[in-house]
Amino acid sequence: MASDSLRFPRHRRVPAGTAAALLVIGLAAAPAAAEPTPAPSPLPTTEQGLRKSLDALNTEAEILTEKYNKTRVDLAAARKAEQAAARTAAALQTQAAPARERLGQLAAASYMSGSPDLVFGAGGGTGGLSDTEYLVRNRAATVAALQKQIDAAEQARKDAQARTAQVQRAAAQAEQARKAAKAKVLEVVKRLDKLTTTHVKDPRSGLSVTVRGSDLPARMAREALTKLGAPYVWAAAGPRTFDCSGLVVWAYAQLGKPGLPHYTGALYGLGRKVGKGELRAGDLVYFGGDLHHMGIYLGQGAYVHAPQTGDVVKISRLADRSDYAGANRIS
Repeated sequence: MASDSLRFPRHRRVPAGTAAALLVIGLAAAPAAAEPTPAPSPLPTTEQGLRKSLDALNTEAEILTEKYNKTRVDLAAARKAEQAAARTAAALQTQAAPARERLGQLAAASYMSGSPDLVFGAGGGTGGLSDTEYLVRNRAATVAALQKQIDAAEQARKDAQARTAQVQRAAAQAEQARKAAKAKVLEVVKRLDKLTTTHVKDPRSGLSVTVRGSDLPARMAREALTKLGAPYVWAAAGPRTFDCSGLVVWAYAQLGKPGLPHYTGALYGLGRKVGKGELRAGDLVYFGGDLHHMGIYLGQGAYVHAPQTGDVVKISRLADRSDYAGANRIS
């Protein structure tokens, strides 16, 4: 009957052991549920917490930077090895060229003399060979040996090229990780700066200033500002009286950096020099060709200093000095 052609096959019973095996296979083949990506930990909101995070992030960034530096050294070595391998392969190719050319000439002469089997290596022994035919075989052996060296050199070049590509990828990954760590550091510093912004008005000079920054120099500047109004005394370094360099030495000591030289010339030799257009809170500014005076930059063109006998620690304008000599940053 026509309906027989539409009859579905009967279901066959699958043995229990086979069914269990199929179930296991099906579970193994099914894609595993994706692990949820953990959300990044929120940054602390307190100054203390942010400073702790900053220390950890700076350590991480330093480790990643050194890894990146290593990949750069490895990459330079890999490129050098690749270039050396390429030169070796090229030199062997150049060396083999005349031998191949001579072999071609000798093979052609042998062919013309009626011994084509020799050209294709079908001859046996050396007995009874003409001079030309003997040279063909000898030259062929030389070219074959050179080709073996060329093949080895080419393989070395390819291996060196692959190594260079591998190190390049590692360098790119290390640089990406280093940049990510640096971005985290900058974000924490930005948040710290917001928490540590200080507004100060000097009641004597009438100048107001906003000190921004959370690094050591900026915190040192804030320490110095707590001594506004303290009398100037020659060679004094606090805690109640100060001279210009003594104020700097005292302020740094409050932050765990004691023992700085109490002398403008020696202080100027520390840290790193800073251009006038790069000044930021906590940079040390110097005056006079002999560096006879100094102060602590605060921002907005203002600095705090202990001026002279009969005066007190105060805020002044940098623009009011015509003998500006330079600046440095001690971190």
